[in-house]
Amino acid sequence: MKKTTSKMDSNKYKDLITLAKNNNVEFVTLFNELYPKFFKELLAINPKMRSSELEFCAMAFLNFTTKNIAEFTSVTVRAVQVRKNRLRKKLNIPSDLDFNMWMRALIQE
Repeated sequence: MKKTTSKMDSNKYKDLITLAKNNNVEFVTLFNELYPKFFKELLAINPKMRSSELEFCAMAFLNFTTKNIAEFTSVTVRAVQVRKNRLRKKLNIPSDLDFNMWMRALIQE
């Protein structure tokens, strides 16, 4: 049974990456299913986060590069950099910490 579950999770993860790459609205739903604590933790830090910001943080959590996020969301690399800086302020992430690593560390047990 365990093998089936991990294979299913592996397929869901692949689906998640595909949805992100296609900028599909279902991305956030599947992400929340696979990582239910993540958005809760972000909202505990700042309850006023917008859904677009949560989606952006989810992409960072998946360790997409700035260039990848720009490509997947059809914005410029500079726009992604600006958004990262705004989110650093909103979430009090020190500038010496890697943004993506901070996102991953948020729900590490």
